[in-house]
Amino acid sequence: MQITVPQSVADALKGLHDVPDELGTRIAAMAKADGGYTLKLSDDEATAMAELMQWHMRTDPATGKMTPQSAPFAELIRLIDEAQFA
Repeated sequence: MQITVPQSVADALKGLHDVPDELGTRIAAMAKADGGYTLKLSDDEATAMAELMQWHMRTDPATGKMTPQSAPFAELIRLIDEAQFA
């Protein structure tokens, strides 16, 4: 699958640490496209990427709401879901 991710998601992905090699290769291979960057993933990689994003999502203990830093990860999960069920 091919997903166009906005700049905020691309920046968040590039800032991740401890990414499995296969997903790191996909992140490094993102290409500039209209409206953001193109991220190419197989179905298995998309599932692994969504799981990785869930590990990086945090909530504010005071409010129980997602932190602003987690928003790009939630957006990528939404884009993956959209592409898988389209």
